[in-house]
Amino acid sequence: MANRHNSQLCSSSQGFDTFFRNNGIKKEHCHGGKHNGVNCIDTMDEAVALFDDFCSVMKEKKLTTVEDTEITTQCDKFARLLSLMDVIWSNARGIDAGLLPTLAQIDQLDKALNSAKQMWIEMGVKTLQPKQHLTFDGHLLHQVRTCGGIADKADDTIEFQHQMSKKLRDRHRSVTSFQKREGCARRELPQTKSHEIQAHIDSHEAAVRAKKTSKRATIAAERQQEQREAKRVKREAIVDGQAPRRLSSSI
Repeated sequence: MANRHNSQLCSSSQGFDTFFRNNGIKKEHCHGGKHNGVNCIDTMDEAVALFDDFCSVMKEKKLTTVEDTEITTQCDKFARLLSLMDVIWSNARGIDAGLLPTLAQIDQLDKALNSAKQMWIEMGVKTLQPKQHLTFDGHLLHQVRTCGGIADKADDTIEFQHQMSKKLRDRHRSVTSFQKREGCARRELPQTKSHEIQAHIDSHEAAVRAKKTSKRATIAAERQQEQREAKRVKREAIVDGQAPRRLSSSI
């Protein structure tokens, strides 16, 4: 496993994984041992705390020719950039004010895009994907202004089918013939669709829907609203350049 993920014992990569797990971010086995979309969102949300920890690890393992202030400066830049990306995508997708974005949200998105693009260029971040062009060259802002945001596409069913296919391939990996291996997987697939199990699932989901007004549901809704409000305040501070750091900077 260490060879597969290019990681060595007590390496910086393992230290980074520890900090990810401490913040509730883990590499999903069903996603090829990598961070999925939810983990990427959490990484942007916890960027300041994560890069404070990353900074301490890199200072311990740095080269003698590298100064601590240089490492701190670079970590601060990445934390700031990811925080701005969090503001951008929260305004492009997480519209809580109603069906359409408000003028305040569009103004905050415009400011965050300008700041993030400037940092992106200064830091020399490069990518071969077209998302950089779509995000920073006006297309995203135009989409939000004219269409009210970005459409969502639920891919839960697709991911579930990927997981099921992977399990079947692993279960029949000892079959040498490709045709026989695929035939075994196809014969086993219908056996997983049990009407009795589906009936239990439907009954449980109906019970959950019937309890939406329970005390637990009310407390959960209030807790979610408090979290949204805290994130909104934090993102406004990020756009204004006033986001507090968890650890005091050494610069």
